Amino acid sequence: MSKISRLVLLALVIGLLAVGCSQQPTQPNQSQNWGRNVSMGVAVQSATLWVYVTETGNQEVRVHRVTSPWSEATVTFNNFGGAYSPDVVGSFTSDAIGWKSVDVTALVQAWEDGTYPNYGFLIEQSGSDLTWYHSSEGSDAATRPKLVVCSPDCTTIQRGLFGTVYDALIVATLPDVNFGAHNELLTGQVDDLKKQSLLQFELPVIPQTAAIGDFVWHDLDMDGIQDAGEPGIPGVTVNLRNCAGDLLSIMVTDASGYYLFSDLTPGSYSVEFILPAGYVFSPQDQGADDGVDSDADVTTGRTVCTTLDGGETDLTWDAGMYRAVGCTYTIGYWKTHAGFGPQADVVTPLLPIWLGTAGGAKSIQVTDAATAVAILGQQTYGDPSNGITKLYAQLLGAKLNIANGASGSAVASTITAADAFLANYNWSDWSGLSNSKQTKVGNWHTKLDNYNNGVIGPGHCDEIPVTY
Repeated sequence: MSKISRLVLLALVIGLLAVGCSQQPTQPNQSQNWGRNVSMGVAVQSATLWVYVTETGNQEVRVHRVTSPWSEATVTFNNFGGAYSPDVVGSFTSDAIGWKSVDVTALVQAWEDGTYPNYGFLIEQSGSDLTWYHSSEGSDAATRPKLVVCSPDCTTIQRGLFGTVYDALIVATLPDVNFGAHNELLTGQVDDLKKQSLLQFELPVIPQTAAIGDFVWHDLDMDGIQDAGEPGIPGVTVNLRNCAGDLLSIMVTDASGYYLFSDLTPGSYSVEFILPAGYVFSPQDQGADDGVDSDADVTTGRTVCTTLDGGETDLTWDAGMYRAVGCTYTIGYWKTHAGFGPQADVVTPLLPIWLGTAGGAKSIQVTDAATAVAILGQQTYGDPSNGITKLYAQLLGAKLNIANGASGSAVASTITAADAFLANYNWSDWSGLSNSKQTKVGNWHTKLDNYNNGVIGPGHCDEIPVTY
């Protein structure tokens, strides 16, 4: 259709509307939608406005932000009153029939964060040539205006292809006539009288998601409060449940002891921690700081039920655990948990310890972690070929286990005999001992080694891999 024919058609439509045409667009829930901000729940990464050109004007068409509410059923050139920002959001050239697009990301992001209310777009151009477009009332639904909003990107998640649009042509030649029902839009001007078009998209509110976490730690002093240096525990199973107790999701803590359930529907949840073998829960809700206490019930491992709002990330749900009293560790465990590696120092709180009777002539008092590591390493006080050196290490390991809460009844007599011996003999005496005394030392060493390894006595603690 030629431009002249389109102008004649437009004049006829204007005439019909001016004498009282009753055909008006349907606008469901309009009162709820005008000016509503977009709330995508996640950051908008891109937004593109698309219009379909049906006759070219070979002009730059500019897009502006509308600054006041308007109604498709009643808007006119006069009552609209030029309510748009002079700043150009984006533009395109109307040089070909078909789809034209404008990047409107910045404006849609401003709608999302509440900087501006969503009153839609105005498109306009200068020059005497006119550009025609399909409107939302057009018979071809595939070529109606549309807005594509994507987050994080359109190749993976398309958050919206929004085709519900209110649009209207406003014409300066008939400034009090409403053209909301017209099936085409128009930009341009004739004799300096503007023809502009308005578009507004009904952007749905997508509920914001929520998240809950945070930390499972080795409570070395067993007080239910996270202290500096207390490490996280990796590989702990954590369950997410609703308040009725239904299991919703399962995960394990990461290498640092952290967990996070994300992308949750706002609502009420409970977290359940599953104890690894050899551990017990720390006391619940200790101290005044809810961010560093243990929230797990000591019997069930579950937290109380908590309500998450949309957009909320609650990182206050922690569980303290410590190794169960009554089991034993090897000398290798005590050597690597003396504070000289990535593991926390659990040895120093158990000192001092005597190897030999207290104050014995050749007894050794272990008062610090460095001395403990030297004895457990069996390279400072003799070497592993020396039976007394090996006895030192296993006796120290056994006494550390007992100081840590393990029952020592299975080796009590052995410890008494070994202490009495070491009060009078040290590692430098080994080679001068009689065969019978060397055999006794070997027997003591073997029995204490079996105790520390759980072969006798209360049993060995099942250790979680040391990756803290």
